[in-house]
Amino acid sequence: MLDVWFGALRHGYRFARMLQADDLEEKGYHLAAQVLRLEPVVACNDVRALAVAPEGRVVAWGRPLYRISRNRTYVRRPDRLLRDVRAVAAGTHHSLAVTADGRVVAWGCNDHDQCDVPDDLPPVEAAAAGYYHSLAVTTDGRVVAWGDNDYDQCAVPPDLPPVVTVVGSITYSLALTVDGDVVAWGNGFPSDSCEVPTGLKAVAVAAGTSHALALTPEGQVVAWGDNDYDQCAVPPDLPPAVAVAAGFCYSVALTATGDVVVWGKPWFPRGVLPGLKAVAVAACGIPLLTVTPEGRVVTWGHGSDRLCVAPSGLTVRVAPSGTPAGSA
Repeated sequence: MLDVWFGALRHGYRFARMLQADDLEEKGYHLAAQVLRLEPVVACNDVRALAVAPEGRVVAWGRPLYRISRNRTYVRRPDRLLRDVRAVAAGTHHSLAVTADGRVVAWGCNDHDQCDVPDDLPPVEAAAAGYYHSLAVTTDGRVVAWGDNDYDQCAVPPDLPPVVTVVGSITYSLALTVDGDVVAWGNGFPSDSCEVPTGLKAVAVAAGTSHALALTPEGQVVAWGDNDYDQCAVPPDLPPAVAVAAGFCYSVALTATGDVVVWGKPWFPRGVLPGLKAVAVAACGIPLLTVTPEGRVVTWGHGSDRLCVAPSGLTVRVAPSGTPAGSA
């Protein structure tokens, strides 16, 4: 069974990922190795999609955020700060970017203060966006949250061990600790999304609207929460995976051989997406973004949805920050 265990705290975790990627490369899992080396280079919300271009620039498409932010507090996109970006995240109507020096930049709708990055926020290793709240992981593994807290989704447990990554949904947040434990806080309404399966050990997590996914060290996908559309019905013959994503009522796994497998109720084909090998996936509410090994963005969903029409000629960073594209 493919071993995708990532390791310890983010710096060590990141280094362990590289070591594991090299090991996978030697075993012939070239696409899987590329996945492990990647930062989150694509992200999307219900109206807007983001991508990190090879030079560290943020490219966006879909509906302009200000058009859906009338009568709301709105933070304009601070392009002068969006340089040498290494990762992006997207909430419902706001966006986040993490720069190479660990700064978090936020813009978009700010009616719940989700764009008010704390002034005293230390350098971070990762950031995530829930629907109306934001999360960041500092270099020492601490989680900082801000924005809407009506469901305690920003109430980070005071005894939370150091973590390596976080994700957010409408009413809850998930963290993956250095020991591989999945910790949830907030309110899982309208499902039991916060009820993490007992004894679960994971190397990756994803949060849908009312369901959640985790990837075990052996590459198996575990799902829990709302299953009205079979979004938690993981295919029994699913091959070992290296990444997961969760949309409104569908789930996605990226296998070690680069196949994208979808189940639940997507607005595009279920099963293995045809004619595609990928190294990254990002689930929106409805559409899905995928990235090929060459950095080309392939979109899936309603043909009339602007999110499904990526800018012509767009390519994204498919190598770690500071590493020439194609060397991954």
